[in-house]
Order: sequence, then structure tokens, then C-alpha cells
Amino acid sequence: MKTSYAAITFRKALLEAVDSGLQVLGESVRHVVYHHVERSSSLRREEIPDKLEDFHTGLENLFGAGARVVERIIADRLYSKLGLKFEEHERRTLVDYVNDAKKAKGGR
Repeated sequence: MKTSYAAITFRKALLEAVDSGLQVLGESVRHVVYHHVERSSSLRREEIPDKLEDFHTGLENLFGAGARVVERIIADRLYSKLGLKFEEHERRTLVDYVNDAKKAKGGR
């Protein structure tokens, strides 16, 4: 299956947003988060765009209710990279924000 340029660009923007969002917590914490998610969910950083629900679950397991704050930061960074206006919603998860961003950019 051939991946479109738009899909590759979106994927890159998402990974950069995750890096940038986690960096807010500090470089060491960012590495701990990636390590925890890889060990608990067998999910490598590069797989996050394909297994976003697993990443969301890993963040919830690590941060509890605080995962929502981290996810909003990541979503805000993603929207900024894509030139979209970010609107915070209390009950939304990173998965919801990413799906909305895909729709807004013409993806599925």
C-alpha cells in the first residue's frame, strides 16, 4: 500500500508534536515516557501515529488524570504545526483531537 505525501507529512507533524509536547516536562521525563510506553505497550515512538489509542492508554497509565493535560499540549502543538486553530474541550482525548485534525486536513 502506497502512503500519500499528505499522510507522511501528517505523521511527521504528529511525531514532532508528541516530542515537543513531552519536552515541556523535560528531556529526562520525555525519555521516561517513551521508555514506559515501549515497555508497557510494546509501542515504539515511530509507531505512535499508527497506534494512537495505545499511546493514549500508556499516558493514562503513567499520568492518570494528568494525561489529559499532556495530551492537550501535544494536540495544541499538532494543530499549530498543521496551521489549524486549537480549541480545548474537557472530555476530549488525544485520539479525538488527532482524528479531528485529520478530517480538517482532508484525511480520513
